[in-house]
Amino acid sequence: MRRKGMIKAVCVALAAVMLAGGVTGCAGVGDKETKQTQESETSASKEQESASTQESESEAAKESSSEEEKKNRFPDRANATLKEGKVKALEEGDVAPDFTATLADGSTFTLSEHDEDVVLLNFFATWCGPCMREMPAFEMLKDDGLDGVAILCVDCMEEKKTVDALVKEKGYTFPIAYDEEGIIEAYYPTDGIPYTLVIDQGVIFKVYLGAMDAETQYKEYKGAIDECLAK
Repeated sequence: MRRKGMIKAVCVALAAVMLAGGVTGCAGVGDKETKQTQESETSASKEQESASTQESESEAAKESSSEEEKKNRFPDRANATLKEGKVKALEEGDVAPDFTATLADGSTFTLSEHDEDVVLLNFFATWCGPCMREMPAFEMLKDDGLDGVAILCVDCMEEKKTVDALVKEKGYTFPIAYDEEGIIEAYYPTDGIPYTLVIDQGVIFKVYLGAMDAETQYKEYKGAIDECLAK
């Protein structure tokens, strides 16, 4: 009896140890799986945040690059066009390439419709200091009200809202055209802006690259216009 009691006690003790060990093992596995899941979720979250940050930085870099490209594309594109020989640099005596442009006031301007006029054609951009300094000269010439004279300033590859903001801020009333894609500018390749041509009956009479102050440019352009009208 005593031996049986001892055997029974040992069996009970072994069963208790085995039961305790089984519970602890399950709990341990559960904790490990939970920890691995949490670590996996944390890692995925960090990777997602990193990807999002990299994407934002990439977009910001693209916007900055795009903005800088707008400023440099005009002369670069002109030089490339000349090198490829697609469009030659225009000279005095050449026929002015025809085009149709949409103006800031909603109307259109077609160069060939002014073949009987003297046309003052200017290419500019709002980021160009000399362009902005000479801009009042075109308003002065427009205010002269000369018969047989047409003025057109073409903005070089900037957004419409940029051109509209300029017109609203300065109150200019002479015709200003959009050329967001550089379609018009491609017909008139140049190494820089401001770039201005005096066109007489469809033929280029004078070419100006660069500009001084508005008063000086007014006199320059007015003199060339008067010379054409006196023919």
